[in-house]
Amino acid sequence: MLIGHKKQWDFLKKKIQSDQLSHAYLFKGPDGVGKKRFALDFVKSINCIDEKECKLIEEGKHPDVLIIKPKEDKSEIEISQVREVQQFLALKPYYGSFKAVIIDEAEKMNQQAQSCFLKTLEEPKGKTILILISSRPEMLLSTILSRCQTVNFFIVALKEIKNYLMENGVQEKRAEMIANMSDNRPGRAIDFLLQPDKIEKENKSLKEVLEICNSDFALKFKYVKNLQENSFGETIDIIKKYFRQLLFFKMGVNNFMDLGYFPLPPEKLKSYSFAKLKEIIRLAETIDFRLLTSNINSKLALEILLIEI
Repeated sequence: MLIGHKKQWDFLKKKIQSDQLSHAYLFKGPDGVGKKRFALDFVKSINCIDEKECKLIEEGKHPDVLIIKPKEDKSEIEISQVREVQQFLALKPYYGSFKAVIIDEAEKMNQQAQSCFLKTLEEPKGKTILILISSRPEMLLSTILSRCQTVNFFIVALKEIKNYLMENGVQEKRAEMIANMSDNRPGRAIDFLLQPDKIEKENKSLKEVLEICNSDFALKFKYVKNLQENSFGETIDIIKKYFRQLLFFKMGVNNFMDLGYFPLPPEKLKSYSFAKLKEIIRLAETIDFRLLTSNINSKLALEILLIEI
């Protein structure tokens, strides 16, 4: 399900047709805009002979396509995974004409992994396509960046997301709701479409946060204490998205809150100035960045954000 990114697709399609593909690409852009979906479709376009092979790529079972990302119990991509890439590329293609490797969340390669991966970039073997997907490319070694051709991805217009959903059988009202909940990110829209319970879960979390906004510090700390550890980052992301919508709402840019896509703010938040809302958004974005780039305590980070609210 590819939504948007027509210019990027046309650019790579011309490269395929003219046999001018680079051996390494960096797909750079915000989380949730569909970079991984695009990478899979790109790999299918160069390596699929029939529907069976395309299905194998979708399922992660194609012998010529390897997808690397942090393991479930790990926060980073380790050197052992990069060595797996090297072993994979040492073999000749089984089905297709290319060996393709997709490294999702590439910025999470630790220093050892990046140094090891650099050797692979410097000495590509045969027909090899390496695709690094990252929302934080500044965390990658400059020597890695210099050896990859960058393809930039951006957020997509809500109208385009809505139209795509309607073209694929989603009723207009629901398509509009999913598009607006997606925060202009096609990947999130697809997640909401395929997993409707995610919308309910996110709205429930948001209502809990809004209720706690009028509370004293003790109740805010208690709220955070009762959250599951893996929910801290998600809650910060929800707060960031809501306050961005609240800022637009106060500016008269959209009426999503009036339409019921987002809960109306409590009286305390209605009185916040534009400067105050921007300050909260900046703090949430700073915390989000530091959670990805350092070992700060996510529980403490959420507490600090709630204190500011």
